[in-house]
Amino acid sequence: MIPQIAAMIMAALPSTVVDKTASDLAIRHLSGKELSGILKKGMTPDALFSQVILAKHDSYLIYVTSRDKSGQAEVHQSWSDNIFIQDGEASFVVGGTAAGAKEREPGELRGPSISGGNTVTMHTGDYLFIPAGVPHQMIVAPGKRVTFLDFKTHK
Repeated sequence: MIPQIAAMIMAALPSTVVDKTASDLAIRHLSGKELSGILKKGMTPDALFSQVILAKHDSYLIYVTSRDKSGQAEVHQSWSDNIFIQDGEASFVVGGTAAGAKEREPGELRGPSISGGNTVTMHTGDYLFIPAGVPHQMIVAPGKRVTFLDFKTHK
């Protein structure tokens, strides 16, 4: 019962998403200072995460995210994650089964936790590849924050 309550609370938390995409034919530049400022501004005490979308395409999605709370278990049926930790640390539970997962949108499942997965601890500079269809959940320890680049590729 407690995981279900936690999942409902997490789903209700606000988040800040800033879209900085533009034409794939135009050169774009965002300074680290600008990205950091956007992420910091979005990390209000009640926010689940703050995110800047850098590129969107039918076959890929690139964004940078900052978060200080754990997320739900996720399964992306058609998208693989390439996660690069930019700052901080988090653990990922990968594999197993997304317990109680329900379809949030087509091909995207979310649930309160993972059963039977393996835990990988990630630090600044680390990389993690999560193939499409593999359950995963980011765990951020209380008082910690992680900022990461995620390059999603369509299978």
